[in-house]
Amino acid sequence: MSPTRTPTEEELELAESVFGMFQLFRSVAQRAAQAVDVGSGERARILWGLKAGACRAGQLAQNAKIAPSTITEIVEGLEADGLVRREADAADRRAVRVALTADGRRQLQRFEHAAAVALAESLSTLTAAQRQRIRAAFADLRQAIPTADAGQKETAGVR
Repeated sequence: MSPTRTPTEEELELAESVFGMFQLFRSVAQRAAQAVDVGSGERARILWGLKAGACRAGQLAQNAKIAPSTITEIVEGLEADGLVRREADAADRRAVRVALTADGRRQLQRFEHAAAVALAESLSTLTAAQRQRIRAAFADLRQAIPTADAGQKETAGVR
């Protein structure tokens, strides 16, 4: 959508509905984080942000929408718990990257499973028809909102 185009009222209502789902997902993630003793939603987001590989703390902060000073504190706590480690950045000797440890990867897998269970429990009262409509709506959203990952997959010939 062009930045000069004014969205219609219907488009704005749809956007508000989609944004409303973020609170639901945040609640599910928080329940899952507590269930597997990750501690907080922020800690879970940091672990999840490292799923694809090590990165600098600043990038983690930006991706997780967390202040740089807060990310330092969270990373220190995760490091003390043995879930992440700091490592040298081969591209810049002055920089440090944060990476998951084996325990951190296992904890992330437990968190993802707990989040899926919590969400499934929340959706258990839906009928088969409602579930199908939701799956179709999410498929439409994935198609309408391209992600950086989608662009990388397309360039790699994977679809």
